[in-house]
Amino acid sequence: MQDLFARLEAENANYTAAERQIALFLLNNRELIPFETAASVAARLDVSAVTVGRFCRMLGFRHFRELKEQLRASANLPWLQGADFQQFLSVFSDSDTRRKTLEREIELTVAVYERSQNKIWQDAVAAIARAGRIQIVGFQTERGIAAMLAHNLQYVRPGVELIDGSSGHFADVLLDEPDNRCLIMIDIRRYSSQSRLLAEKAHDAGLPMVILTDTLCDWAPRLTSHVLTADSDGALFWQSSMPMVALVNLLVNDVVGQGGGRDVEHRLERVSKLYDEFTGYVRAGRNRGGGA
Repeated sequence: MQDLFARLEAENANYTAAERQIALFLLNNRELIPFETAASVAARLDVSAVTVGRFCRMLGFRHFRELKEQLRASANLPWLQGADFQQFLSVFSDSDTRRKTLEREIELTVAVYERSQNKIWQDAVAAIARAGRIQIVGFQTERGIAAMLAHNLQYVRPGVELIDGSSGHFADVLLDEPDNRCLIMIDIRRYSSQSRLLAEKAHDAGLPMVILTDTLCDWAPRLTSHVLTADSDGALFWQSSMPMVALVNLLVNDVVGQGGGRDVEHRLERVSKLYDEFTGYVRAGRNRGGGA
């Protein structure tokens, strides 16, 4: 199957738009493919099941089922497919949509943890950790995720700024010198036209950039090599924030690791002391991040 993934990466530029979406899904969701169907993939990508089947035949498989069966046989199954997890799920009835929601959200979160082991993740963490100034901006419903990332990073390191974007010109991002800065952008499909334009202008300005998005975003990798992905298409009425929140939590954790534990601990102690002087706590807590 490794040859298949190498082929998808090598031929990606020659695919049609629909084929590129399918290829991106296969490349970025390898651990989830055995548990999908042609219909579920088609629904997620807003293409027809016929298109998915045709793409599989182009790759040398009779249908999507044959592709995923080969992958299932050659891959290590994630822990959530084990008997213990299935027993845990048995508290929900088979007809209960909450079971499907729980399964899907855990699968997507596991996928985030899997991808946090690769070189793309490590390089992105290093780019954030070595930047003297970090600017973070979120679009659409991801504005809240961006605020959470900014506030958490502000606890553990200096030079973190949440960009409002309400001015409509992003001059605070684009007009300053790019040296020693890193821009973190968060957006998922359908992708705001603002986010793509800002990413293009930041790329042209030579500003180091990390983009947090979903696995179907085909324009972000052309603008930066630091693209971290989490999908949100669970079984809820509204898109799930759980996988992206897991990504942000892991990212903050690894940036702390890059920054040096002793320096972070010293900063947290000083932040906690200042908060205690200005505001105070109801009761003493653990001397770790979170709370204020």
